[in-house]
Amino acid sequence: MPRFYSQIFLFSLLPLAALAQPELASWHINTDGATGQFWNNGQLTDNGILCDVEQVQYSDDNVYINAPGVPRYATAPFNDGNPSQASDTDYLFRIPRNPEVGPSGGTSTGLGHAGVLVNGVPIYNALDAFSFDNLDIWHQNGGFFELAGFDCAKGHPAMGRYHHHLLPSPFSNSQDVINAVCNDYPSEGLMTIDPSVHSPLIGFAFDGYPIYGPYAYENSDGTGGIVRMESSHVERDITVRQTLADGTILAPNEYGPAVGELVTPAIPPGAEPVEAVIGAYIEDFEFIAGSGHLDENNGRLCVTPEYPNGTYAYFATVNESWNPQFPYFLYSYYGVVAEDNFGAGGPQGAVTSVVINEPVETYDGSSRVSVFDSPSWSLFPNPIRDWVTISGPSAPEELNLLDASGRMVSQWNARMGNTWDLGGLAAGMYFATTLDGTRIPLLIVE
Repeated sequence: MPRFYSQIFLFSLLPLAALAQPELASWHINTDGATGQFWNNGQLTDNGILCDVEQVQYSDDNVYINAPGVPRYATAPFNDGNPSQASDTDYLFRIPRNPEVGPSGGTSTGLGHAGVLVNGVPIYNALDAFSFDNLDIWHQNGGFFELAGFDCAKGHPAMGRYHHHLLPSPFSNSQDVINAVCNDYPSEGLMTIDPSVHSPLIGFAFDGYPIYGPYAYENSDGTGGIVRMESSHVERDITVRQTLADGTILAPNEYGPAVGELVTPAIPPGAEPVEAVIGAYIEDFEFIAGSGHLDENNGRLCVTPEYPNGTYAYFATVNESWNPQFPYFLYSYYGVVAEDNFGAGGPQGAVTSVVINEPVETYDGSSRVSVFDSPSWSLFPNPIRDWVTISGPSAPEELNLLDASGRMVSQWNARMGNTWDLGGLAAGMYFATTLDGTRIPLLIVE
C-alpha cells in the first residue's frame, strides 16, 4: 500500500484498521455473464461480448486484470463516421500494488492507454495523434477535435479498442451539454457526478496510483467540505500561436493557426473546418502551480475514502459546468510506470506485453483480503457483501457506520449479537466508528 505521508497530514484518525485493499476490491468483476450493448440503427443491440472485468489475480506486488475492454453501459454511435465498434481486445493489465514515486517532474504519457478503469476499459491521455500541418509542434487536443465522435458515455473505439479520453460520465450529466448524443442514444456511463459526496475511485494509472472522479475533500488531509478538484493546467492568454508556454519563440514556419482561425481536422476525411479556439491544441495550456488543487500530473497527495492513511491520487477533472477540463485524467505519471502494460509497439501497441510469471491467487470479490484485528477484538470479512462479524473479548458495545461524506447510515450494538447486517447499503467505502473515536474502513461490494 502507498506509504503514509505524515508530514502533510496534521489530523489524527486514531487507531486505523488494515484497509480493504482498493486495488483488489474496486474492480467490476463480471459475475452474471452480462454482455455489452451498442446502439445499432436506433436499437440497443447485444454485441455478445462479455463486459467488465473477467478475472482479477494478485500477488504481494501486483494485481493482474484480464478484461475484454468492453463496458456494461451502452456504446455507440460515433457521429464522426467512425465505423468501428467496441471489440474483445483480451487485455491483461498489471497494476503495481506498492507504487513507487517516479522521477521528479513526472513521466510523460504517450499515445494509447495510460491506465484502466475499474470496468476494464482503458483510458487515454488528451492527445489524438495529429498535429497542425503535421509539424509535431501544435498537437491536437482529442477532447476538442474528437468531441463529435464520442458516444454518450464519452468513449470511442480505435480499430475496435474502445477507450475514454474524458471522464466516463454521460454527456447529459452536465449543466451545459456540449454533445447532444445522449438525447437519442442514452448510456449510463461508468459514473454520474454528485457534488455532495467524494467521487468514486474509477480506475488506476499504470504506475499503480488510483484515479478518482472530480469531487473530493477540499483539503488534502481529508478535512473541509466536498469540492470540485480544479486542474492547474490553464488556458494561455494568447491570440496567435507563435510561442510555447515555456517561452520558446517559434520560427514563422512553426506557427500554429491564429486563435479563432478555421482549420480542417485530420479526421474524418472531408470534415468541415472548425474554429481553432483556445484549447484546441495541447500547447494552448500552461501549468501554473497552485492555480488549482492539483499538481502538474493532475493529482495530489491526499486522504480519500479508500485511503484514509493517504495516497497519491489522480482526479478526472471537469469545469464548473461539469464538462471535461484539460488534462482530463492524468497529464503525466507521478510514479514508476509498469511499462509491460504497453504492447510491443509501445503505448500504441494493440494489447499489452504483460506476462504472469509469479505465483498468484484469484480474487473473486468475496475473498477475505482485510481484517480489522486488534489484540482483543476483530471485524471481518472486509470487503463485505451482506454482513460483518464483530468478535473478541473486548469488542465495543456499540458501532456507528458513516458513509464517505460522514453521514451515519447504520448502527450496531452488542444486544444485536455478533453480526451486523449491512446488506441493504449501496456499494462503497464506509467507516465503522467506536465511542472512543476509532475509525475502521469497511468496503461494501455488490
